[in-house]
Amino acid sequence: MPDLALDLRYLKYAIVVAEQGSFRRAADILNLSQSTVSRRIQILERTLGVPLFERSRIGARPTLAGERFIREAAVSAGQLRQTVNKMALIKRGDAGELKIGLMASLASGFLSELLRTYHRHFPHVDVKLEEATAQANAASVLNGRLDAAFIPGDPRLPGCQTRYLWSERIFVALPERHLLASSRNITLQDVRGEVFLVTADAAGPEIEDYLVRHLSGPGFRPKILIQRVGRENLMHMVAKGFGITLTSYSTLGAVYPGVSFLPIGDGAEIVGSSVVWSTINQNPALKRLLDLAAFLASRPQQPSGPALIGLE
Repeated sequence: MPDLALDLRYLKYAIVVAEQGSFRRAADILNLSQSTVSRRIQILERTLGVPLFERSRIGARPTLAGERFIREAAVSAGQLRQTVNKMALIKRGDAGELKIGLMASLASGFLSELLRTYHRHFPHVDVKLEEATAQANAASVLNGRLDAAFIPGDPRLPGCQTRYLWSERIFVALPERHLLASSRNITLQDVRGEVFLVTADAAGPEIEDYLVRHLSGPGFRPKILIQRVGRENLMHMVAKGFGITLTSYSTLGAVYPGVSFLPIGDGAEIVGSSVVWSTINQNPALKRLLDLAAFLASRPQQPSGPALIGLE
């Protein structure tokens, strides 16, 4: 005999009998024989050790113990049914939890559209975002703390898969009163003597490395000040004249008063980004996200260019 605590059918039979006041009418509704319904109610009563119904020629009505059991069983059955249904949603990837690491701004761009579209299609998945450096996000994917991470470049991690998704132009953020603010575009050499502000976390270390590689020369190293603030306060510092910084196209979706954004070069200076995830991650919600990301990435994108600059 199946475990009655896990078999909702026996509870359902008792509930229907109580609602109908008759084994015969309950059997008709359940599309079973009356003897089958009666036998299974008897099994339930023997298991519980108390009679659930008073039988008579005109029907059946719950005993006092039966009323309490059926009332509480109906609530428990409903909760169990909800749990079973939720587990089915989780198995399909329509519910659950998804932990994502990122560096890029969500103000606009590919990642912004991806997460907005994902949430619209799967509102019952709890998405948890963590902004950190590429190295920290990669480590969290490797140890299973994150389901996936969106990282600049084309990272290759042991036991992981990587999928290139999108590219963005690189911009210089400088005070709107800066002498170069009215230019259409500039080169890094135009601003090599400026003070560069970068954050200690998120994309900061990658931007610092990029500046050092592209601006350092014999007897010269760019002046870079590390700031332990977020992207918003860093832009406010730029607006107040503390220095300039580098950012990508996605940041332009937010409004930062007093800051001008100028593209570097003629559009060839772009940064590519990929999603990386562990090959042993079985989270169905992750598969939904990856499928959607692949679909969005398959569409024509702007900007495009021959040179991908990975800030890893």
